[in-house]
Amino acid sequence: MTTNIFTPNPSEKDIDPSLNEITEHGNSLFPFAVHFTTHDSQRKFMIHTHWHREMEILYISQGQMEVLIEGNHLIAKEGDLLFIPPNLLHGAINYQQSPCSFFAIVFDSFFIESHSSDLIQQSYLDPIIKYPAQHIVHATSDIPNIALLRSYIVTLVDTFALKKQQFELSLKANMLLFFRELYLEKETLFHYDQHQEIRSDMTSYKCKKVLLFIEENYKNHISLEDISQHIGFSQEHFCRFFKKNFRLSFFTYLNKMRIMKAEYLLLNTSLKIIDVAFESGFEDANYFATVFKKEIGLTPSAYRKKPNDITLL
Repeated sequence: MTTNIFTPNPSEKDIDPSLNEITEHGNSLFPFAVHFTTHDSQRKFMIHTHWHREMEILYISQGQMEVLIEGNHLIAKEGDLLFIPPNLLHGAINYQQSPCSFFAIVFDSFFIESHSSDLIQQSYLDPIIKYPAQHIVHATSDIPNIALLRSYIVTLVDTFALKKQQFELSLKANMLLFFRELYLEKETLFHYDQHQEIRSDMTSYKCKKVLLFIEENYKNHISLEDISQHIGFSQEHFCRFFKKNFRLSFFTYLNKMRIMKAEYLLLNTSLKIIDVAFESGFEDANYFATVFKKEIGLTPSAYRKKPNDITLL
C-alpha cells in the first residue's frame, strides 16, 4: 500500500476542550477518509485521547502500540485490526518503546446506514450505534477470518488512494463486506453483556470529565485533592481509577500533557522559554527544563532549533 499520499491523523488543535475531534472526515455527501500516521519509538502518545461521532478502523501496518478504548487496554501489533464504534473515548500510547505505523479509516455511520429502518439496519447497524462498548473489536491473527478482514482493509485503503471511476461504490461495498466478516465471528469479537454498556457509559463520563478538567486547568496548579473532589472520588479511589483507565499516574499524565503543550508553543510561537514554561502549567522554569529534557531528550531551546513532529495525534 502506498502511504505518502495520505494525510496523517488530525492535529491536537482539531480536538476541542471536551476532547471531541472536530475535524471533518470527508464531507456531508461522502463522509469517509483514510489517514496514515507513523511514529518513532520515542513517541509517548501515539494517538492523543479523543472521541468523535464517526466509526473508526485502525490497522497496524508496522510495529505495535497500546490502544485504550473506554478503559479497555489492547496491545495492537502488526497486522491487527481494531474497530472503534462512535462516541467512544480512545487513544494510544507507546508500548515497549516500539515505533508504530497505522492506518485510520474514519467514516460516519451515514456512509453505510440504510435510509429506512430495514432488516439490515435493525440487525447489524443499530446494535453498534445503540451499544457501542459491546462492539469494540480487536481482531488478531487468532481470528479464523483475519486474512479476509485484512484484505478488505487493503482494498479500502487502495481504492480510496487510487480513486478510480465509481470508487465510491467499491468503498461502500467493501465496507459492508468487512462488517459481514465481523458478524460472522461475533461470538469471538463482540462482547455481549447487558451490564457492560452501563458501566462503560459511567467510566466514559468520568474519563471525559477528568480530561476536560485537565484541558481547562493545566495552566494552573492542580492538586490531587482538586481533581478528586471534581470527579467525586476519594483521593485513593481516584488514583486507582486513573491508573486503571490511563495506565499512568495522574501527575505523570499531567506532566506529559503539559510537555505536549510546551512542544506546540516552542514550535509555533516566539515566547521565551520561561514564558513557555508558565503557559504550559509549570511554576518553575528549571523544573520545566528538567522534565522536558527527560521526556523529549532535548532541552527546550535545542528542541526549538531541531523540532520533532509533534502535531500528529
